[in-house]
Amino acid sequence: MSTDNILREIQSNKKSQYCIFFVVLVFLTLFMMFCFGSSSSCSGFDFSFHYRRLYTLIDALQHGVYPSFYVDFSNVDGYGYFTKGFYSDIIMIPFAFVGTFTSVYFAYDLMVFTMTILCGIFMYHTVSVVYKSSYTASIAAILYTFAVYRLYDFYQRGALAEALSFTFLPIVFLGIYYIVKGDYRRKWYVLAAGYSLLIYTHTIASVLMFVTLLILLIIYSKSLIKEPKRLIYLLLAGIVTIFVTSYYTFPMLEQLSSNSFYLDSRSPGGGAGYGKVGFDYILWGFISGIAYPDRELWTGIGILLTLLLFFRFFIKRKKDDRLRSADIGVIIGICFIIAISRIFPWGRFPFSLLSFIQYPWRLYEFVSYFFAIAGAYYLSSVIIKDRQRLVVSVFIVLAVMATTYMQSENYKSIDSSKDLPADVRALALEPTYENGYNLIGREYLPSALEDIYYVHSRGEKVEGMSDSTQISNLRREYNTVVFNVSLNKPDTLTLPLLYYLGYTATLDGEKLHVMQGDMAFVNIPVTQSGEIRAWYGGTTIQRVSLYISLISILSLCVYITLLNRKRKNGLVQPHPR
Repeated sequence: MSTDNILREIQSNKKSQYCIFFVVLVFLTLFMMFCFGSSSSCSGFDFSFHYRRLYTLIDALQHGVYPSFYVDFSNVDGYGYFTKGFYSDIIMIPFAFVGTFTSVYFAYDLMVFTMTILCGIFMYHTVSVVYKSSYTASIAAILYTFAVYRLYDFYQRGALAEALSFTFLPIVFLGIYYIVKGDYRRKWYVLAAGYSLLIYTHTIASVLMFVTLLILLIIYSKSLIKEPKRLIYLLLAGIVTIFVTSYYTFPMLEQLSSNSFYLDSRSPGGGAGYGKVGFDYILWGFISGIAYPDRELWTGIGILLTLLLFFRFFIKRKKDDRLRSADIGVIIGICFIIAISRIFPWGRFPFSLLSFIQYPWRLYEFVSYFFAIAGAYYLSSVIIKDRQRLVVSVFIVLAVMATTYMQSENYKSIDSSKDLPADVRALALEPTYENGYNLIGREYLPSALEDIYYVHSRGEKVEGMSDSTQISNLRREYNTVVFNVSLNKPDTLTLPLLYYLGYTATLDGEKLHVMQGDMAFVNIPVTQSGEIRAWYGGTTIQRVSLYISLISILSLCVYITLLNRKRKNGLVQPHPR
């Protein structure tokens, strides 16, 4: 069989096309991980924080306290940090389970590998549905999955949550497509599922996605006005998302409303528009992957995505819906790049409402998505012969490998700890006062804690307001503080715990009132002597929201199963095109 016949056969066989794409995807993923190395050698800015999240989750599973644990009780010198309440751990659970009988590093690497593969698969499916082309889908998925900003998130920044959010972004956009243009009656749940996964992965990406959603709804408002029922299904998807994600969102909102945190009072990260950059860095971003500012690893769109956009000038045929959508994505992407620059008024209303995103260059995630699709579609519209497409595909794979390698080498060149022994690196991951307990911005420390040094200097002790109060046999039993108290008169005790709503304390088995005292420590009033036990037991909302999410997820799965059965039996008619 000649080469032309083989190419034509592959071109006509979608299963073969997908298999080739999948093999390339796995190869590039392994190549990426080989270039950057194991997580045991990672030193990204936020890596230690997310490593600690995974470590704490594994520890909770091993001790059988999941899902009731919320506080990383051994951090901040044992005073605890409310990590889980603000960073959902749902996506990490399968990998943490593997980590219970392997290691944290293996679980972390497995998570990077698995989520990278899923990122490519989800992107491929989304583009193939919207643009009806396996070739466009393959190119777009490779470009998006190995975009330099995603690599930058994983390794240079160590921003695991944002990097993982890349995986679910295509599902959300596919859901939007079904609502705005597609079969919303049968596929509305795609938006609910995708957005729920995005919220469970990264809250800030979810907010930026909501802003992008509003922009797309305005652009495609004619479709919604023409068929108002689409808005009803959009609302339905939103309501389902709220119920599915209640396990995370309700406890988070409860905690935020119960207290003031550094996030509210100290603007960690710099506040509105803190991460705005000059046009020099934005221009560097267009060629990142092959060139960087001197001794500083910066990111952006990348040279490959930038060059592919120029294929737009070679498309001479009349515009159709797919070309128009690609063009719209490019225009939105360019607007987002402008929003990253210093000329954008992030400090003014209404943009100041988004000050909590800290870094406007988070928008590069969405720019990468739009440009990957547009570049792939423009390319497939210009290169139409099978042999030419094969050559171009090989070139793109080699270019992705080159930019990945260059990114890894630049990353390693500025890694000051690359020559340190493994045991020294591991020691740096242990939270201590010297490394700020690896809390990065410390956003979720209570505002009443004026200086974290006071925690370190205070040490592990229980204090009463009365000099006659005696504390003895102070100890920790895993996640519980236990001690004996001897009183001559009623007193209020200050425990070595940072206050978060949900702490429980008992005196000889009888519950005590728990409140926040000075310097944000847990205070408990006591009226008699005995043994006191204090631990984070959680709130009613935390417990109820878990069941709400479980019931919602189960109900949604049952609904999808029944709907698919009806469709197979011909009982549900497809939406007319």
